[in-house]
Formats: sequence, structure tokens, C-alpha cells
Amino acid sequence: MKLIDYCHYEDYGHEWYFQILNTSRHWPKWVPRFALLDVVIQWDEYPATEIFPMLLISFGSRSLTGFSFRWKWFEIRCDFLTFEPRNLDKYRREGRETVYYTLRSE
Repeated sequence: MKLIDYCHYEDYGHEWYFQILNTSRHWPKWVPRFALLDVVIQWDEYPATEIFPMLLISFGSRSLTGFSFRWKWFEIRCDFLTFEPRNLDKYRREGRETVYYTLRSE
């Protein structure tokens, strides 16, 4: 189990991904995948087309609760106790440094 996992991705802007207490894909299949907190902070090169700021609050089977806020170039998405966390390995590029901290169980 990883205590904190972090990834920075850049394509048409900057995206920072954070996960807290997540089970990685290296665990056995019978262990359910989850993350206590799954956060994305995004700064785009192009602004959104909405005139007013947008706030979405969600409750569902994928996560206990979550929200998304977007205004112009800035967006933040946050899910609490999600059972389908993002796979951050697909956002990491070859040759770039990976920063994460692990929680050791003894």
C-alpha cells in the first residue's frame, strides 16, 4: 500500500495527481483497489467555455463522495474513498523521476 503517490503530467497544460492510501496494481487480484483520497489539480493552456464557475458534487458507487470545480484555466477534482482510483503509471513518462512514499507493513 502506498501512503502518498504523486505524479505530474504535461500535455496541453499541467496536471498534478495525488493519491493517499491507495492499493496499487501490484497487489493480488482478490484485494479490492481503492484510494482514500484521489485528487487532480489542473491548469490548462486553454480556458473553459463556461461563463460562470462550475461546481459538481457527486455521490455514487464508484466513490463515497467527490467534487469537481472548474473556472477558466483552473480545475480541481477530488474523490473520497474511491474504489476505481486512477492508474498513475500511465501518466508517468520514461526517464522522468517518480516520487512516492510507501507505508511498510510488518
